[in-house]
Amino acid sequence: MGIAERKEREKEQRRNEIIKAAEKVFFEKGIKGATMDDVADTAELSKGTLYLYFNNKEDLYYAICIKGLSVLNEYFLKSVSPEKTSFENLFEIGKAYIRFAKEHADYFHVMTHFDAMDYDFGESSDENPHLDDVMPFFIEIIEKGQKDGSVTTDLPAPLMAHLLWTQTTGVLRMMSAKKLHIESYDIKEEDMILGHFRIIVDGINANPEPVSLNLEL
Repeated sequence: MGIAERKEREKEQRRNEIIKAAEKVFFEKGIKGATMDDVADTAELSKGTLYLYFNNKEDLYYAICIKGLSVLNEYFLKSVSPEKTSFENLFEIGKAYIRFAKEHADYFHVMTHFDAMDYDFGESSDENPHLDDVMPFFIEIIEKGQKDGSVTTDLPAPLMAHLLWTQTTGVLRMMSAKKLHIESYDIKEEDMILGHFRIIVDGINANPEPVSLNLEL
């Protein structure tokens, strides 16, 4: 291995170590309470070294968001099967999202909070890149479902993909932020999720026959 390759590997390793330290800080204090000093202390680095890798805590927050997205993508990829219709795969993806939110609550919180941030990605884009990574995956499956007849064609695939993502994320955030309020109406978490899926299934199922929902996560 050449000197340049070794230095690049060491740089990438240091960057990953910083992100790991930042996760501890942000997961505990949130983006408002966390500081670059906190991250530098946790990573056992000088603040100057930290700024060689990240311009500010928003950049760090975004890096954590991207890491969470990679974990979520693994859940999605493992949930789909070529033996199932696109409609069935969409249902499995939805359940995978629920599992991710439960098993990686910190990443879920970071990602959904980041969506609401007014973050400047520079001149190259005014969009949220991490959503741009997710949407093609959804759109492709929906388009396949519209072609194989398992998913309704009443809505364009891109619109349906964004609606499914937004609605599911909203339900999960509500379940987390308004847990006591929901429970005060004697609504159980599993009933909330099942009801959400029932509304979606009835809306996108191209088959007039009712669908039995297996919500085992």
